[in-house]
Amino acid sequence: MRRIPIQFLAPVCRNPELLKSFARGSYREFVKSKIDYRNEDGSSSALWLLSLRITHRCNHRCAICAQWGQNGYNAREDTPKVTGEVPLEIYKKVIDEVAPKKVHVYITGGEPFLYEPLVPLVNYMKQKALTVQIVTNGVGLEKNAETIVENGWDMICVSFDGPKEIHDRCRGVSGALDTAIRGISAIQKIKKQKKNKKPAIFVLTTISQNNQYTLVDTVKEAEKLRPDGMIIYYSWFTQEWIGQKHTKMANELLGITPFAWKGYVRDTTSLDIERIMEQVEEIKSGKFATPFLFVPDIKLKDIRKYYTEPENFFGYKKCISPWFQLDVMPNGDTVTCRDFPDFVTGNIKETSISDIYNSEKHRKFRRALRSCENGVFPICSRCCGLMGY
Repeated sequence: MRRIPIQFLAPVCRNPELLKSFARGSYREFVKSKIDYRNEDGSSSALWLLSLRITHRCNHRCAICAQWGQNGYNAREDTPKVTGEVPLEIYKKVIDEVAPKKVHVYITGGEPFLYEPLVPLVNYMKQKALTVQIVTNGVGLEKNAETIVENGWDMICVSFDGPKEIHDRCRGVSGALDTAIRGISAIQKIKKQKKNKKPAIFVLTTISQNNQYTLVDTVKEAEKLRPDGMIIYYSWFTQEWIGQKHTKMANELLGITPFAWKGYVRDTTSLDIERIMEQVEEIKSGKFATPFLFVPDIKLKDIRKYYTEPENFFGYKKCISPWFQLDVMPNGDTVTCRDFPDFVTGNIKETSISDIYNSEKHRKFRRALRSCENGVFPICSRCCGLMGY
């Protein structure tokens, strides 16, 4: 992962497996991927990150969610739906294949704990000596706290969008924060009892219209849970005109009409940018004990531009994520970017990972991306694959 502050090294160093995995990932991302980037045919041998969107189902309805939010592509009538679930046995075959490559597995949703066999699947990944990172709203943590600690899950990233009332409003569910707190607290208690350092607990906050005035209070509330770190996202979004520009380019280069970008179209004019900047400055002042990271890593003076100039890349260019990462959608489709599942390159129920990763369709996408100005599509200007890790 890139642009990680020194403070974040502590929880990683406490887990030797995670430290080795991230070191391996750094090599494959910053060295191997950049070498493979030059391959004229678009091939790559640098796979490190296997990203599983393990289910489309979610018990929350977050306003800013690109899947189930107000403009989400799974909630709209004018876009295809990205839904489904893959049987446990198929995933096990995938894990058997990639285990020798020592990949890092990133699991998201939907809500991962709504995938019924999640616990046995992750335990199987740990049996195969893989490192695993899960992003959750916290719904399954309390119930599964014992096995999570006992089996040495590596990283649990829990959404934490504000004090109770604000968080619940962001998530669209009453009692959402209480559920997350009970889950985190249960894991922390068992870790202490068993003197285990895993899993590392990170809390994730996304700035939105609902929580823009409570960012400092959010950090204060999060610190009570003693997380290993906190990540605050400025939010991923786009505008209609950027989406249309991206659509034209995707039609020309890939022969597709992308749709997922519609879930990210968001009005940022109602944000109180001055107040957001004041709070960011306070959080960065050093008064808090919890290690934190703002994503993307931009200067304080550039926050206004971030929200008012959505086409501004702030120097980020040459996205290499498709050279070291493979994303799997809920139905098993493989795509080249988890947040824009428009270009399907295969399906894990039908084809091996090794065949998919360097299939003609996957290589075609890499070549198309590389051919763009600065090696990015217009829609990439607010993307975690480019600006987040």
